[in-house]
Amino acid sequence: MRRHLAGTDTEASLTQAVYRLIHQHPTWLVEDIAADAGVSHAEVEAALDPLERLGLLAPSATAPGGYSAIDPEAALSRLFAAEERQVTLHQQQIARTRESIRTIMSGFVRLRAEERGVVEIETLRSGSQVNAFIDDAVSMVQSHESTMHPGGIPPVEVMDDMLLRDQEVIGRGIEVRTLYARHVAEVPHMAEYLAEITRLGMDVRISAHLPLRMLIFDEGLALLPIDPQDSSRGAFAIRGTELVRSLQTFFDFCWHDAAPLDRGGSGAAVDVPLTAQEHLIIRMLAAGVKDETIARQLGVSARTLSRTISGLLDSLGVQTRFQAALKIAEMGILEQAASVG
Repeated sequence: MRRHLAGTDTEASLTQAVYRLIHQHPTWLVEDIAADAGVSHAEVEAALDPLERLGLLAPSATAPGGYSAIDPEAALSRLFAAEERQVTLHQQQIARTRESIRTIMSGFVRLRAEERGVVEIETLRSGSQVNAFIDDAVSMVQSHESTMHPGGIPPVEVMDDMLLRDQEVIGRGIEVRTLYARHVAEVPHMAEYLAEITRLGMDVRISAHLPLRMLIFDEGLALLPIDPQDSSRGAFAIRGTELVRSLQTFFDFCWHDAAPLDRGGSGAAVDVPLTAQEHLIIRMLAAGVKDETIARQLGVSARTLSRTISGLLDSLGVQTRFQAALKIAEMGILEQAASVG
């Protein structure tokens, strides 16, 4: 007679019933569980396997039945810990694989191409393809970068992104030389951008005329426009040491014929008179405090704070907050702000 399993003939119900009886009777034997549950010896044995897989039973040399019951909470905790270890190992394996890919792509593929003298030219038809290529090339550049910009003036809105990328490249120790056409360098926000990247450590020169846009990364990668008169038509991505070396020689010729950037004097900091409120705003912005919090602490509306910050940018002679941060660091205004009040 199946006293404990009446009306429950599924395998899951049998497994749960066997576990409950084992948990209640630490000194259990298979024949005792079979008799108590009203099932066969073989059915109890079959129920033990899924319980061990779930971690609800653990082998025990001291238990009469050969297994000790584990509390469900403890079994869950162990499963979560095992899952976390597996995820960590998987993430580490992915990181190792990606690092191997980068190593092969940046070193061995280029080395093999050099041995074969292979030149590969990929056509990039859309602006998004060109931008993605440049982002990838910048992230993988190893030692030096040479860029030539004959025209096409970026809008003010992208200046912060450009400066952040330049700062990251310079921070990695990459040697960067960049050529700009004089009429581009004379646009106010471009003049300020060029002054900032020069201060960061980039080598900038100006030329009266440049023939085409060109970007060269290390020894074997370059980007040239499909149409030198209209860069919006796309670009050629060129891979191959011999051809890129020739393009580098052409760049070097233009470089030596250009003039160093004129930063307008010694570049000494100009005294910028700021109010106590502006000093306080500078301190909070530097600490990463959000605009809404700053407005509340000052007791002003968000619109008023926005106008105040715009006036502060004007006082500093910059157009974006990133440029303001660079200017503040250069002029030591943050130290002045810390001493106010």
